[in-house]
Amino acid sequence: MLPDSALKAFLPVLLLAGLCTGAQAAEVEINASATTVTKGLTRKPLFPVHLEPGQSLVGIDGYVETTSPSEQFSEALISLHMATSPACPTQAEDVGDYAAINAHFPNITLAAPIVKQNAPDHQRIPVHIHLARPFPLKNCLFVILDGSDFVGKPYTMTAHLHVTTTPTQPSPESFELNGSMSDEFLMSPQKHETAYKVYHVPKDRMIFSIDGNVAAVAGPGVVFRTPLHWWVVSHSVFLEHGGCPQFPHDGTYSDNPALDAFMFEPQTTTLHTAYLKGEGISYPNAAFTLQPKEPILVHKGDCLIHGVRAMGADEPGGRPADGINTESQIFMEMTP
Repeated sequence: MLPDSALKAFLPVLLLAGLCTGAQAAEVEINASATTVTKGLTRKPLFPVHLEPGQSLVGIDGYVETTSPSEQFSEALISLHMATSPACPTQAEDVGDYAAINAHFPNITLAAPIVKQNAPDHQRIPVHIHLARPFPLKNCLFVILDGSDFVGKPYTMTAHLHVTTTPTQPSPESFELNGSMSDEFLMSPQKHETAYKVYHVPKDRMIFSIDGNVAAVAGPGVVFRTPLHWWVVSHSVFLEHGGCPQFPHDGTYSDNPALDAFMFEPQTTTLHTAYLKGEGISYPNAAFTLQPKEPILVHKGDCLIHGVRAMGADEPGGRPADGINTESQIFMEMTP
């Protein structure tokens, strides 16, 4: 998401409900909503739900949604977290930016769908996350609603989620939800640009599943000129076996066509790809989900690479570069 900017006003409209049914509970329902009036990502209200002890996460289903009256670019990161300490927020508590949230309520991110739009409209994004291994939960989950239309009009964010749980086993398997494939880029479809986020695997690990979503937006407020015609953005996760000398460090790389060759080399495996297709002013969104039949073994020294490619129709020469904003929120269920 883009950096925080100045606050104009904040008008809360709050709703939260949680339901647990004891040690054998199968579902927790979360409904959180807030309407803000800001010119930046300056408000992040938190909405908690308390769990019965001894539960493990199996899946998350439902949707997240935004409603904006603005014809300008808007976005929201609507995320679900598990508190890892006894501290749990109160309803609609707002303690500041993510550094402050993490300091007050140490947590693990369980899901973080991104929503972008560029028209007066509502945008509903389905959420369907199913873990291959149950993930042990502590007693407090909370939603963060973090978004803005950046022009100071009422902007509504909603999460309606069903969290499926199962009783935690006596010796649960250890694994983590790794978000190293999440990133955001400004790119030109006209120039057929590529960009990458790289993670060097520090030790042998297994990937059980990949879940999340990807989004893109073109139009007023997205910095660059709007594409005239069709455009496509592909998001892929690659596994490059044996290392990736073209990417010497973890982090992001862009605007260098020489980096693209690895995709076509025999040591590279494409794990999954999702496509976002637009026409002029557009804001497509897609799930990014891989449920392999067997765990994917990655070795120390291998590279996991999130690759993004923007493509578009040819346009008359001499025009300034067009551009889109695209973001991924991708989490890998893997051994620590």
